[in-house]
Amino acid sequence: MEKEKFKKYTDEIFNALNYHDESEAIVDFAILSASSKYAEFYDECQKFEKKYGKSFDDFAGKIRRKIGTEKFEEEDDLMAWQFAKENMDYWENRLEELKSALQSAS
Repeated sequence: MEKEKFKKYTDEIFNALNYHDESEAIVDFAILSASSKYAEFYDECQKFEKKYGKSFDDFAGKIRRKIGTEKFEEEDDLMAWQFAKENMDYWENRLEELKSALQSAS
């Protein structure tokens, strides 16, 4: 698609969605995408909290205190939960930065 046609189509879409310009749409898309990633990892963390009835820190402490007994499912869950928690925190921080930058720009 040639550049002029593409610009015409995107301008029409941005206008229909009540964006003043493409930069507003880009910021909104970034916030929407970051919110989606945050929600994905938040849900994963909630699944583990419900399964074990503990916070991540409490569960991690419980697993680390166990010496000589290995429960592979719990250890696998701990690694998966840690991954989800770290990513949830990452996306939460990116969202805060985006929102802060948006407020500063206003």
